This record gives sequence, C-alpha cells and structure tokens, in this order.
Amino acid sequence: MREHSVFLRRALSILSILGLIITTTTMSPPFIFAQETAPSSQETANQKTDTDELAPLPLSPIEKAEKEGTALRLSLKEVTKMALQNNLDIAIQDTNEEYNQLNIRQQFGNYDPQLTASLQYTSQKSAPYTTYNFSSDYKNQNTTANWDFTFTQPVKTGGTLTAQWNSGRSESNTTSTIFNPRYSSSASVKFTQPLLRNFRIDSIRGNIKIANLDIKTSDSKFKQTVTDTISNIQKSYWDLVLQIENFYIQRNSVELARTNYRNNKRRVEVGTLAPIDVTDAEATMAQREVNLLSAEESIVRAENSLRSLISNDRKAEIWQKMIVPTDVPDFQEYKIDAETAIETAMKYRPELEQSDFDLQKLSVNRKLLENNRRWKFDLNATFGGSGLAGPQSYRMSDTGELLPQTPPALVGGIGNAYETIFTQGYTNWTISFDVTIPLRNRSLDAQIAQNRIDKERKVMTLRQTEQNIQVEVRNALQKLETSHKKVQQTALARQLAKERYDGENKRFEAGLSENYRVLETQNTLAQSEYDELSAKIGYKTAVIDLQKAIYTLIESSDFEVAKGSSGKIAAE
Repeated sequence: MREHSVFLRRALSILSILGLIITTTTMSPPFIFAQETAPSSQETANQKTDTDELAPLPLSPIEKAEKEGTALRLSLKEVTKMALQNNLDIAIQDTNEEYNQLNIRQQFGNYDPQLTASLQYTSQKSAPYTTYNFSSDYKNQNTTANWDFTFTQPVKTGGTLTAQWNSGRSESNTTSTIFNPRYSSSASVKFTQPLLRNFRIDSIRGNIKIANLDIKTSDSKFKQTVTDTISNIQKSYWDLVLQIENFYIQRNSVELARTNYRNNKRRVEVGTLAPIDVTDAEATMAQREVNLLSAEESIVRAENSLRSLISNDRKAEIWQKMIVPTDVPDFQEYKIDAETAIETAMKYRPELEQSDFDLQKLSVNRKLLENNRRWKFDLNATFGGSGLAGPQSYRMSDTGELLPQTPPALVGGIGNAYETIFTQGYTNWTISFDVTIPLRNRSLDAQIAQNRIDKERKVMTLRQTEQNIQVEVRNALQKLETSHKKVQQTALARQLAKERYDGENKRFEAGLSENYRVLETQNTLAQSEYDELSAKIGYKTAVIDLQKAIYTLIESSDFEVAKGSSGKIAAE
C-alpha cells in the first residue's frame, strides 16, 4: 500500500511539472523572446509599438543630430586640443607672460643711454665800476651763446659714464677783453663707480632678477591653468558620455515597461490577470518616460558645459552642432605605487615651484636691503680738455708799436676752438672719492626684520603645502582603488540584477509572482546598468584626479598648443 502511495505522489509531481512546462511554453514565449532579444540602445528608437495608444520611442539627441547632419564626432584628444586653443581662462593667463616680459624690458630700460642738449643765449648790460673793465660808452654789454651736449650711460656694475661737449661764443664791449668775440669749447669724460653700496647689486639689477622670477612664476601658473583646464575638459567629456549612455539605459527601461504593459493588457483581456496590474504597469511606464525626459535634458546640460570649455565665441559653429563623443567608457586599469606618486608630485607640482620662486624673491629683496646698509663709497674719475679761439688782438708797446697779443694757434673761429682742445695741451683730470656713512637707519632695520619674518612664514607655508599635496595624492590613490572595486562590484551587481529580472519574469509568466515584483526588478536592472556605467566613468575621473595631483596630466604638446591662445582669441 505504501509503495502505491509513493508511486502516486511521484506521478502527480511529474504531471505538475509537465503542466508547468506546458503553461510556460504556451504563454510566455512572446515576452521571454522580447526580453532576450531586447533591442540595443541604437535600435530601440527605430522600433514601433504594436498598439495604437503608444507613440514610438523618442530619438536621442545624438540620433537626431546624426539624422539632421549636425553631429560633430570628436575624440577626447580632439576636444582637448580645441579647448586649449580657445579657452578663455588659458588665454587670460597667457597674457601674464607677455606682461612680465615687457616688465623685464622696462627694467633694462634703466641702462638706456641718454643725450641732453642745452642751447642758451644771454645778454647782460651793466654800469662800469673799474678802470679794468671799462667801455667807451659807459655801458658794459656782454652777450653769450652756449650750446652744450651731455651723454649719460649707466653701466651694469652700478656706475655711470658721462661725456660732455660744451661750446660757447661771447662778445663784450669792455676794454679788458682780449678775444672779441671769444669762442670757447671743452670736452670731458667722467666715470663714477660705487665700491661698496650698489657694487654687487642695486635697485636696477634687483628689479631685473625679480622680473625674471615673475616670468618663471607666470610660466608655472600658466601650466597649472592648462592642467586644471584639461582636467575639467576630460571630466566634462566623460560626463557627457555618461548622460548619453544613461539616456539609452532609460529608453530601454521604458521599452521594458511598455512590453510589460502590453503583456499585462493581453492577460487582462483573457482573464488571467487583474486590471490593477495593467494600471501599475502603465504608471511605471509613465514614470520611466519622465525619467527619459530628464535624461535628455541632462545631455543638453552636459554638452553646454563642455562647449563653454571648448569655445569662447558664442557664434562659433560648435554651438550649432551636437558633440558626439567617440571614446567609449571602457575600463583600463591605471597602476602606480604611493611612493612614486608622492615623489612625482613633489617634483612637478606648480605650487612648490612657485613657493621656491617666492623665496628667491625674498632673498633678492634681502640683498637689496643689506646693500643699502653699506657705506656709500664711490670713485669719481674725470678727464677733459678745453679750447679757445678768437680774432687777433693787439697791444701798444713801450715804443708805440702795435704788437699781437694772441697766440697764432688761438686765432680763428669755433672750429679752431674745437681743434685746440686736443692740440694745445689744455687738459685737466680729477680723481676723487666720496664717502657717506649711515650712522643709524631704523626704517631699514625694520624692513630687514620684516623680510626675515616673511621668509620664515613662506618656509612654513611651503612645508604645509608639501603636507597637503601628500594628503591629496594619497586620497587620490585611495579614490582610485575604491573606484576600481566599484567597477568590479557594479559589474557583478548588474549581472545579478539581470539574472534576477529574468527569473522573476519567468516566475510571473508561470503565475508564481506578482506584477509589482517584475516592475521592481526592471527598476533594479536599469539602476544597476547606470551604476556600472557610472563606476567606469568614475574610475576614469579618479585617474584624472590622480594625474592632476601628481602633475602628469599635461603633456608638452598640450602646453605648446595652449601657448599663444591669447593672441588668437584677441585677434578674433
């Protein structure tokens, strides 16, 4: 009897399984087939629903642009190059280098030579008051004309070279004048050289050193701006990729909801499902269509953000076209150990480089201040000659004979006065030393003390910056590791969500599950697909952040492309 009971239970179990298989094969194939052959992201837009009440799925902005011929397919490298040539932040920073170059030129202008010309004419009339200086009409009259030239040339040793050429013509009606008119001339060269203060450094040389450091600082800041721009460009590019792919995920989710809605509607018509399940499916479908609209808006926002980094001209063609990224969010592992990353950052980070330049500026200012505390001890050397010429004059001898009293070499005009400078030996020279001893300078002492404090602050700030950079690099490495794990986990979660959805859908087809569970697994599947995509792009942005932290994001080609962007933009 017991054997018959066992046999009967086994027979009933087999019949139940056969009934379940028959039910599954007769009712579920259309839906299962639809799920297993779910259209790809590019094909869903071209499919039509088989019911009149459902409109075709909307095209993505990319598909619309491809259809209208306004798609602009760009790789990440192409977008980066365009942005480096047209980005306003880079262009503004690029002008600083030219500005500092002009500042150096301005400082070297202190060594430019200078020529000064002085023309003067004087007429004097006075009453005679001595027999030696007497005129026949009792009115002494003297007229003088001078034309003088002075050439000044500062030299890089802190000294000054001065050359003078003086000429004059004077005429008088007094009896004491031997030359009338009298032509005079002189030429001299003077050199002044500081021997203590301003010998090794002075304000001109100090300003030139600081201006050179300003150029290096500007160059470092320019590279920093280029790096920041490249980081923003790449992140914005991948954000656009994320929003585009999310649109396809949401659209496929809408397609799944529509399929579920159609199948539930058929089951209600044949009486195998309650009408409330159709309402649930329709409500879910409507919500997912709202999500699809939001995804489309996110694409537009992401694209506008990328455009603003690429183009500075609101009338540029790129604002009329749709950017279609050609790079795919595939996973490529990036490996670097912590010590290498930190050493690389300490070697190339612009903040450390700029701090070093600031310390060098403080050192130059310190030298200038200490220079001003020195004694002023200057050497002055002058060498020159003078010339004289005029008409021959005569004197009465004791015998009543007129005798010439002007040497023949001095008889002549202004040309002869110039000649006698070098031929008659009328030379003069001077050597002198000027000493100025500062007894007390409390203002200068205070400035030196302030300079010392500024240097101490800068050194402490530098140490703090190094510490912050180390923390930033370690955080970036941790973010990279976490992002790597997220990629792995989200891939697994997406696979399990797909399996769960397939299983729940089969259970629903067999009458072993409820409609809301199917809708729930559809939402979970869509979210897991988005999470996996977001994790892959998150890993790429983590790589970007790490490369930015260790300052390896910028390439020499990028730097050269960015150079001259200010001139290009200003010309436009």
